[in-house]
Amino acid sequence: MLLNILENSASEASAQTSEAANTAEQSISAAQKWLEGLWNWFVSYLPNLISAILIFIVGWWAAKFLTKLIIKAFTKAKADPTVTSFLSSIIGALLKIIIVVCALSTMGFNMTTIITTLGAATVTVGLALKDSLSNVASGTLIILNKKFKIGDYLETEGLKGNVVKIGMMQTTLCTYDNKEVLIPNSRLTSNNVINYFVNEERRIDLIVPIAYSEDIAAARKVIMTLIDSSDMVIHERRNRVAVETLNESSVDLSVWIWCHSKDYWILMEEMKESIKKSLDANNITIPFNQLDVHIIDKPDHTPRLASESEKERS
Repeated sequence: MLLNILENSASEASAQTSEAANTAEQSISAAQKWLEGLWNWFVSYLPNLISAILIFIVGWWAAKFLTKLIIKAFTKAKADPTVTSFLSSIIGALLKIIIVVCALSTMGFNMTTIITTLGAATVTVGLALKDSLSNVASGTLIILNKKFKIGDYLETEGLKGNVVKIGMMQTTLCTYDNKEVLIPNSRLTSNNVINYFVNEERRIDLIVPIAYSEDIAAARKVIMTLIDSSDMVIHERRNRVAVETLNESSVDLSVWIWCHSKDYWILMEEMKESIKKSLDANNITIPFNQLDVHIIDKPDHTPRLASESEKERS
């Protein structure tokens, strides 16, 4: 009886072992077939993959090279640096998109599917990035309308600086203390912008106060002498000194000085210092705010009330 049980157990174990071995062999065979299929697919697909990689690498290099050639061509043609910078950035982006599409097509992707996907993605991204697209459109308007160019000195929303770059999305300003300011293009087209150097000539406006006791004609002569002796002043324009305002404690003289835009800041600083020194040298007082207090002694005529003792005496 015990021998039969052992024999049955051994036969069952042998059957299970044989079944497990068969299952393992089937799994190994399936894995081998899958790997063989994968390898065959990879070998057949490898030429397309290599071609796509080569197209991507060579195309990316070619896009950069063509962009540089375009920049050089615009520079030799003496085109506006603003237009050159903006167009080169757009052309470079378009070339890179074309390279990616060609690489995907070489890998076997359907061009119709790629174009449809790009169109749907463009609509989706456009809705999500409408502010960014607004900046791109504004940048295009800035270039086409020539609102300003690289090198101009702008003021907008309390920010001032020289334009050093006009990109697809934003414009870069550099302040006089060498700070970089990035302004979205849409804000430059929707807000007020002051362009200080769009014209070659510019007028310096100064207010010079003198005391009421001083001679206006003498002060005018001192200031006009400084203006006439400066080489940076445009003497053909109307430079003048006139009374602007009669203030409480001073007579304010308005000074107009015309100069080239590139000399504006230098001449303005020199004139302020020279006017102050010349007025002092000619004993012409520049007043400052002050308060004079006058104390006047007057006799007291207020009737005095009689005291109680005086009333009793009377």
